[in-house]
Amino acid sequence: MAGKVGIIGIGLMGLPMANSLLERGWQVKGYDIAPARRAALADIGGEVATRLAEVAAYSDHLILSLPSGAALHQVIDQLAAATHAPHVILETSTLSIDDKERAAATLNRSSGARLLDCPLIGGAVQAKEATLSALVSGDETAWREVEPVLQAISRQQRYVGAFGMSSRLKFVVNHLVSTTTVLIAETMQFATRAGIDMNLIHDVIGNSPAASGIWRARVPLMIAGVYDDPATKAADLAIPFKDTRIIADYIASHRAVTPLFDAALKIYAVAEEQQRADQDAAALYEVFGSLATPEGGAGVTG
Repeated sequence: MAGKVGIIGIGLMGLPMANSLLERGWQVKGYDIAPARRAALADIGGEVATRLAEVAAYSDHLILSLPSGAALHQVIDQLAAATHAPHVILETSTLSIDDKERAAATLNRSSGARLLDCPLIGGAVQAKEATLSALVSGDETAWREVEPVLQAISRQQRYVGAFGMSSRLKFVVNHLVSTTTVLIAETMQFATRAGIDMNLIHDVIGNSPAASGIWRARVPLMIAGVYDDPATKAADLAIPFKDTRIIADYIASHRAVTPLFDAALKIYAVAEEQQRADQDAAALYEVFGSLATPEGGAGVTG
């Protein structure tokens, strides 16, 4: 049965999740530090809170969609005094496991509210279509209580075990996505310089075993050359800028050998230097274009 859900963080992911819940009969109240995002929630029929405590008082359960570990701790410090034991809080961001474990411990000590590690696979497009995949780890009883909430915003919901296992899985998924996105951008820039029409290479690869969901999501944006339209972009590059750092630290702590990912990091670093944080990752095609040397070689070394 639909109930009341609070959402903290009403951005590219939080807003479409709120919309999916509203469309399926849930009541939603949300908070974001940005007035424009609060207004966007009101526009789709959600209730807007002026304080985090209002969201907790209103909601049966909460969803967090936050940009950083620092933001998570700021939110948790306030929720610690506003939540209670029946609350289950879904932390859907890609953050370090240490940050999430610290947040869970803070809640457990104070209010008894239960935090689930619940990163999402998919971007804004999947959030709008409610076709995300939700990975859930932590207290299994809490997971069963909020499973209907996740069913309203995602196509697949999977409980994977003890707290933190979801984030480990998400790091592996994002390792593949971030590396593959760079490879696709490189391939399309190579095709362009070889004099091949972008639509032709898209049609050939898109209808071959070499295609992937990442290819189908990114290449049309590369062809259109439009990377900052909220209606079409899957996620701001600011997200992989953050996520790849988290993944790199996790890889280093486990001594995994990832030369392809290491090379991809250099391309993301150039994109960040070019101030592309608000663009979709398809803009990496333009990054490769900017790196080509007069002799035709790659412009990133070291």
